[in-house]
Amino acid sequence: MPDPDPETAALEILQANVRLLADREKLERERLRLIELDRLKTEFLARISHDLRTPLNSIIGFSELILGNTGGKMNRKHAEFIAAINRNGHALLAMINDLLDLSTLDSRQTVLKATSVPLTEILADLRAATEPVLTTAKLKVIWPLAESLAGKQAWVDRRRLLRLLVNLVDNAKKFTPAGGTVVIGMESDSRQATFTISDTGPGIPLEERERIFKPYYQRTQGPTPRGDGVGLGLVIVKAMVDLHQGTIRIDSDPGKGCLFSVTLPQQPVAPAVAAIPP
Repeated sequence: MPDPDPETAALEILQANVRLLADREKLERERLRLIELDRLKTEFLARISHDLRTPLNSIIGFSELILGNTGGKMNRKHAEFIAAINRNGHALLAMINDLLDLSTLDSRQTVLKATSVPLTEILADLRAATEPVLTTAKLKVIWPLAESLAGKQAWVDRRRLLRLLVNLVDNAKKFTPAGGTVVIGMESDSRQATFTISDTGPGIPLEERERIFKPYYQRTQGPTPRGDGVGLGLVIVKAMVDLHQGTIRIDSDPGKGCLFSVTLPQQPVAPAVAAIPP
């Protein structure tokens, strides 16, 4: 077999290199296009969420004024209608806040403002945000005793930790039937702070435990009908835990309830990024 012509071989190598460069350039253009699309998506979600919240806050505010008999008393049926408007307004606002939080986290724009926060203040924040809703749901709630938390601190972003804990409590409420029990725990030492939320709902099957942290995944078990949310609450919880460089653990047996345990280190040493799963 004759040796290949050097000029032909060189030409083939050159053509292969040209094709390779063209492919790389095409891939780079596609990469930049996807980055731009992601930026536009994030900006759209942030803008539309903000624009929706303004009139919704007005609807919620005026419905609360009416429920408080500002302007005169209502009959029982009208009060029920207004209460439904108010309740669904709050549910819609929670969904919008979830979308806004997710877009912010996904764009890597979230920066924690961590300080040392007394556990007694975290407990007060959480009770103020969730106790009325838990009472309405007719659940027994066991709170940590304030005396047991005295002198204990957690190195956290107070506002974002509250968002994390509220979402976990809301998840427990959603899947616990009336008459059930929700137990909230808090503890800390010099190394870490631990927050637990347990319920007496149906539990989470083993095969679902990874999926519940993915966007838009919704469980079908529980007393609350499917479709009352958009499946972002636990995604945001996991992202907030990641930002605090902490861990989240699930203990659950089907039919015997579920326990979420969040452990956050005291004073993380480096900035962290929340990873939103696809």
